[in-house]
Amino acid sequence: MSWLLVVPCVAALGCQNGAAPATNDAKPTTSAQAAGSAAPQTSAAPAPKGPILNGLGRPDADIAKVVNPKNEAPYEGPKATVRGTVRIKGDAPPATSFTFPAGKCGEAAATYGKLFRVGLEGAAADVLVAVTGYSGLVPAREEAAKITIHGCAFSRRTMALTYGQRIDVANIDKIESYMPYLDGAPKKAVLVAVPGGAPVKLYAFEPGHYMLRDELPNPFLTADVYVLAYATHAVTGLDGQYEIPGVPVGEVRVSAFLPSIDKVVEQRVTLKEGDNTIDLNLEFDAKKDDPEVRKKAAAEKKAADGKVSPDKVEKK
Repeated sequence: MSWLLVVPCVAALGCQNGAAPATNDAKPTTSAQAAGSAAPQTSAAPAPKGPILNGLGRPDADIAKVVNPKNEAPYEGPKATVRGTVRIKGDAPPATSFTFPAGKCGEAAATYGKLFRVGLEGAAADVLVAVTGYSGLVPAREEAAKITIHGCAFSRRTMALTYGQRIDVANIDKIESYMPYLDGAPKKAVLVAVPGGAPVKLYAFEPGHYMLRDELPNPFLTADVYVLAYATHAVTGLDGQYEIPGVPVGEVRVSAFLPSIDKVVEQRVTLKEGDNTIDLNLEFDAKKDDPEVRKKAAAEKKAADGKVSPDKVEKK
């Protein structure tokens, strides 16, 4: 069962069909349909309370309808920081079918050569961790969510941002250029991310699940992008660690999702003011969780089902 969009979503973060999420209990809409590229229309809604970080160039009121539908002021009560480590147990990640150009793509094999990335002691990279279920508004901190490209690889394979933020993609290679674009969002032109140049700005005009890709022939160069209606989220690095500050205290859900194997784990906890350490463990069973194995099994079952028609089965 998929965690967010496109396919059915998990109750860990809640979801609505059609309408934008109403609270931090709600996931983004069940499709990544992007709004049209026409100029935004003015909204008659009242001016939103508190700062609205707006990297999209749309009216603040339109963004507030998604991230602050109750028109609340930012939460100012006791706050918690949630941090911890996500680990993955079970089978080792199988190799992918990608081939990587020699020489120029030094980091691609390490990033995309296996189904998922694992660090020391089972630390799980590229896991989207979210805290939901609290009361109060926690706004995003910056107008842009940032990611880099180096050696034909994105710095992480999963990216999360709050609706209203744009994506800044910076090329830190010395020679190679790339053409990043957001698959699922409208595009008129694809800009070139030149070595050491200004970041390419990308825009997701609806909450949802997108794919960050390269227009150049690097089919492995991808990252899952989740545009959420709340700001209490983080993505783990190779050390498996995450940190989410500024969460209202009280009972919450802490959820971890690894897109490459489509698995979720969650805990219900009561946060106290200050630091809270919440470690989470995912499990990987290659026979059940490898997408290629599941796809092959489904194809074999379909073929087997088609060989014998139910009306030809002899009655005993």
